[in-house]
Amino acid sequence: MHEDLALQAEHLGASCELVTSEGVPAPGASSASEAPMRVLKRSDGTEDYRLEIGGSGSAGFDAELFVTTPGWLVLKDGTRFAGEFVHSNQSPPPSVTAEVVFNTAMSGYQEVISDPSYFGQMVCFTTAQLGNYGLTQADFQSARVWVSAVLAPRYTVRVSNFAAQRSLASVLEMAGVPLFVNFDARRLVRHLRDVGAIPGRLTTEDPESALAEVRDAVGTEGRNLVDQVSTASSYTIAPLAVSEGATPGRLVVIDYGVKRAMLASLRGPWEIVVVNASVGVSQIRALAPSAVFLSNGPGDPEALGDKVATIAALVGEVPIAGICLGHQLLALALGASTYKLRFGHHGSNHPVARLTDNSVAITAQNHNYAVDEESLGDLDTEIEITHRNLFDGVVEGFRCPELRALSVQYHPEAAPGPLEERTYMATQIAGLIANGGVFHA
Repeated sequence: MHEDLALQAEHLGASCELVTSEGVPAPGASSASEAPMRVLKRSDGTEDYRLEIGGSGSAGFDAELFVTTPGWLVLKDGTRFAGEFVHSNQSPPPSVTAEVVFNTAMSGYQEVISDPSYFGQMVCFTTAQLGNYGLTQADFQSARVWVSAVLAPRYTVRVSNFAAQRSLASVLEMAGVPLFVNFDARRLVRHLRDVGAIPGRLTTEDPESALAEVRDAVGTEGRNLVDQVSTASSYTIAPLAVSEGATPGRLVVIDYGVKRAMLASLRGPWEIVVVNASVGVSQIRALAPSAVFLSNGPGDPEALGDKVATIAALVGEVPIAGICLGHQLLALALGASTYKLRFGHHGSNHPVARLTDNSVAITAQNHNYAVDEESLGDLDTEIEITHRNLFDGVVEGFRCPELRALSVQYHPEAAPGPLEERTYMATQIAGLIANGGVFHA
């Protein structure tokens, strides 16, 4: 009953109706006053229970009853951190094992937890306090929470945002995702910078027992996580601003874990068809695409041999653009290689130089793998590096004019600064479609 109730668009609007606004007991609650809820009836006759959050501001969250329970984060190398779980007084915190990474963004926790690229990872936020502004339907990037756990130095139950529809803790609780706080996050981040992203276990159990369980855990290396986050079936997004008498093009988006904001930023005078990550070459050709877009997604690109083979068959046949995981897969399809970064790039404050015009953008990033620059130089096809990370020199973008292909490592749709990055990829695709593969400067 609780799974993914948080903010799934499919369960809102026309697909469900308000049966009653009277307080009813939550599953496991002893009375309506203990946990006020609303009952929503879906079109298929099943029911959802949603927290009654009130009108606006923090007052609407007073009914949410949360407690803290002591617990441990135990890393695979034996390092341990004492902290507390935030959870309702009706549900004990679950134990979780996953790869541990850190994110340096000062805000945007809702976008992070709903980004499919984080599947298989627990995320430590370095910002001083989490939960201050709650969550809203509009900011969710997918239909569910994808992170394995959320770690933060501090958490506030009091939400201070007139637009908030729900608190972070309540959404994580509904998704069965633990929230671990009041631990030495600075020590954890410094440790991860030294040893790299490694598996860890969150638990209320004895830390020695947790260590025994996490000893054999693996990170994201060699794992195909894409098939678990990709869309189950294809869907279409209508074109925008098509000139009178003109025939709209068709952009095929291969969904390795695409975010809603990315799809919104790609809209233009072309129809967008989003397809499953495992779709075959013949199926893509049957769609007669004007261009193909390779999305972001989780995990190790070198574990996705079938996806790489599909891209390789399309390279040179149709214009191709990609971001994040799609950037890495395009490089592999061209014959280059990738490698795992020590602790990855996770945050909304990464400076990237655009070498084509000597400009710099502050970008949002979320990846543990990168393209090997030396391997790009070994290819028979001419590759032009277009973007470079100013933190560590990692290749952040390249293009191949001969094959009408380009990609960037970061997430342009997030555009923490400047805002024009939000339309960068759509501008590139427009040039490829309209000008027969000619790149836009």
